[in-house]
Parts: sequence; structure tokens; C-alpha cells
Amino acid sequence: MTRFHRLRTLNAPSLQALVRELPLTALMPLAAAIFLLFTLLGPVTDMMGGGRQPREIVLGNALLSGVFALGYAFGSMRRQYAWIAITLAAHIAWVVMQRPAGPRAELILSPDTLRWYLRFDAVAVMVAMVGSYTCFLWFLNGTAARYLRARAEIDLAREIHQVLVPQVSTIAGGYEFVGFSAPSGDVGGDLVDVVADGGAGSWFGYVADVSGHGVSSGLVMGMFKSALRMRLLAGGPIASLLKDLNTVLFPLKSGAMYVTAACVRGGAGDTLEYAVAGHLPILRLRGSGAVEEITTPQIPIGMFEHFEYRSAELDCAPGDLLALITDGLTEVFDPQDREFGLEAVKQLMKESAHLPLRDIAGRIVAAARAHGAQADDQTLLLIRRRRPE
Repeated sequence: MTRFHRLRTLNAPSLQALVRELPLTALMPLAAAIFLLFTLLGPVTDMMGGGRQPREIVLGNALLSGVFALGYAFGSMRRQYAWIAITLAAHIAWVVMQRPAGPRAELILSPDTLRWYLRFDAVAVMVAMVGSYTCFLWFLNGTAARYLRARAEIDLAREIHQVLVPQVSTIAGGYEFVGFSAPSGDVGGDLVDVVADGGAGSWFGYVADVSGHGVSSGLVMGMFKSALRMRLLAGGPIASLLKDLNTVLFPLKSGAMYVTAACVRGGAGDTLEYAVAGHLPILRLRGSGAVEEITTPQIPIGMFEHFEYRSAELDCAPGDLLALITDGLTEVFDPQDREFGLEAVKQLMKESAHLPLRDIAGRIVAAARAHGAQADDQTLLLIRRRRPE
């Protein structure tokens, strides 16, 4: 079994999920299959009673059994509990109406008529079985197959996303880095990356957040990472890098999409270059225990065709900690609609400054998820200048 087929097997949706997501028009073959399957109850019940029911009663029981089955099936699978209640009430009313007020008179039939009645029931059972089976195949080979192919493509996109956005854990130029990105859906639009030049001791770390969600954001994220890594080969300040990225990405995306980013470049020295484009500020924890917000107020990448970006410099002493995060961590709300916010991240940085970077990252994410449900991609990059040994 190939890896692709394993993905399809492990991530195959349940029938309930399929029924909930597909429009009613696409579910008509499934509805016909369920209806025909349960119409069997009409002739089967008659056969169990000796085949003596009038044909109109057999047909009525068959049709209503199919209708009731549809109400129960789609009510439960689409979580439309009103359908279930209405179906149950109608079912009970039908059973009460069918109950005789007095002793039931046995229908006297000639042997030829009884054989005809039983033959009618048998043919009705075979027709319903074949029809139900045919409709199930129609549904599985058509609508369900298309849905499963789409799900398999999304699973493959998720796998590609994991390759494009692996966890970061590295050391370069006297700095240590830990980062990760947790998508809120199948495919995320956030990006975290550290590009190090081992020979020169220089490095470039950043987080980016593509607007929107889903596969389209993931595609733009992939283009952004590829373009950025190519552009890094040419060198130059971060301002020119962001300008070139803006020029490349603007015509390759929909008009409503853009990318926010926070970038830091450094080497073995004290001075770092940084730029923030429409993103949350970079948080810097100094040795004194104060946490500063550092930013360069400017628009996101890809919002307008022409824009002159700028960068700035900051000093970084041994032991200083930088945090680059996306709003998926700060814009988490509790049941009282209170935001987690930047201040909570700052406080956690102060309290955890003595811990390894991975533990600091874990504490921040755990606190955000304890505060409220994840609604957006959550991405974090921590950078700390190592102390001399």
C-alpha cells in the first residue's frame, strides 16, 4: 500500500460527515437507496403474516417504511433533530391508526390468490433489493468518489504543508532557535523558518501569516517561502527583500489576500536587523526582566503593487530572548469573550526566561489553548542569544 493510499484510508470521512457536508441534491442517490431498502418491510411483514394483507396495505406499509427510514437517517446524520421528532410522531400516529379497534377478521383467500400474493411480495422484495443496491453504487461511484478524491487531495496538501513548515530547532551564529506552526484546519497559512549560512555564521528567521484559511492560503504560503529563500541568495537589507517579495507575490494571488511577516537577521554580533510588515510586534525580553514591543509600522506584503519597505536595527545582549508570534496565539477568547492577548505572552516570557526555549514555547501554547479554543493557525519562533560558556 502506497503512502498516498494509506492517507486515504486513515483519513476517510465517516458517512455522517459525508452526509453533513454534501448538498441535498448530491444525496439523492443515497436517499433513494435508503428508501428502497426499507420498503422491504412492507412485503416482508406481509410474508411473515402469511401473505394475506390487501395489496394497498402492503404498498402503504412499504412506502411509509421508506419515508420513515429517510427521516430517521438524514435527521441523525445531518443532526437535524426536528426531522427525527417529526418522523417519530408520524410513525407513532401510523402505528396507532393501523391498530384494529376490535378483533381482526382473517382474510379468506383461495390458494391461487394466496400464491399470487406471495409471488407479488417476493418480486417486490427482489425489485427493492436490486434498486437499493443500484442506488448505493450510483452514490458511491459518483458523489462519494468525488468527495473522497477531494479529501485525499486535502490530505496530500496537509502532508506538503508539514514538509514546508517543519518544526525549527537549531543553533546558528551564537543564537538558538525553536519554532513551530500548528494549523487550525487541514492546511495552514502560517509559516516559520530559519535560514542559516553555516560558513558565515549569519542567519535569517521569520514568521509569516497569509490572510484567510485553507488550501488557497497554503499555496500562497508555499510561494512566499520559495520566493523568500531564493531572494536571500542575493543578499541586501531586509527592506529590499520585502519589496522584491511584494513585487513577486502581488500578481500571483487574489486581490483580497496578503501576507504579514516579522523578520530578524543576525550573525555572531550584538546587532540584529529586523522588519515587521503588518504583523504583531517582535517581543524582546531583556536581562532586566522588561519585555519590549519592537516593530516597524508598515503594510502587509502583497496588499499594494508598489510600496517601499524599511527595516531597522536592535541590539541583542547574551541571554536576551526574542519572540515572533502570529495572532492565532493572541486572538484566543475565553467563554466571557476575553482575549488572551500580548500581555499574557509577555508575562509567560518573564516567568519562563530561565527555561529551555522548547519549554517556553510549550508554556505559551498551553496557556493560550487553556484560555480558549484555537480559531486560527498558531505559530511561534523563539530566538535567544547564547551566553558565553
